[in-house]
Amino acid sequence: MSAPTSTLPAPQPSESASSPSVPEYTTDLDLTDEEKEAVEGALVAFDGYIETINEVFASGGENLGQAEKFARGGSLESLKTDAEEMRSNNQYMAGKYGFYDVQIESVTIPEDVDTPTKVSILFCNRDSEWSVVNKGDPLPSLEPKALTMQHIADNQDGTWKIANQYLRSKECKKG
Repeated sequence: MSAPTSTLPAPQPSESASSPSVPEYTTDLDLTDEEKEAVEGALVAFDGYIETINEVFASGGENLGQAEKFARGGSLESLKTDAEEMRSNNQYMAGKYGFYDVQIESVTIPEDVDTPTKVSILFCNRDSEWSVVNKGDPLPSLEPKALTMQHIADNQDGTWKIANQYLRSKECKKG
């Protein structure tokens, strides 16, 4: 049975507006204290990465300022490529990229210290709440549709970041 899990205190309203926090999540895993700590680090990076997506895309790809703080690897490259395409095509993201029904799918803490700890995060996203459009155009009216996304967070050199992201399903059974 999945139960909401978080050991960090809820952020105060003034904190949540400017700094990433641990979003509510569920998991079917029986997490150890070490795994809970890994999940919380990964979720702070996840929350920061979602904020970064909104900043970069809402600015039409102009504001890449926080990209390297919360992303690396394939996720960072994807963000930079999408930002360049938006700038080249004079586009921006109307609406807001969001998430709900966050679930921790797996936590991998390797014995080898040279291999990063990884957390797989599944979440739902309503792609009808955001769209890349020409600058000045509003969010088009779209049929509501929910997707299941997967983000892989890893901890390298003591820093959690989103390393890869995947579309898991063109539907989301929750929400």
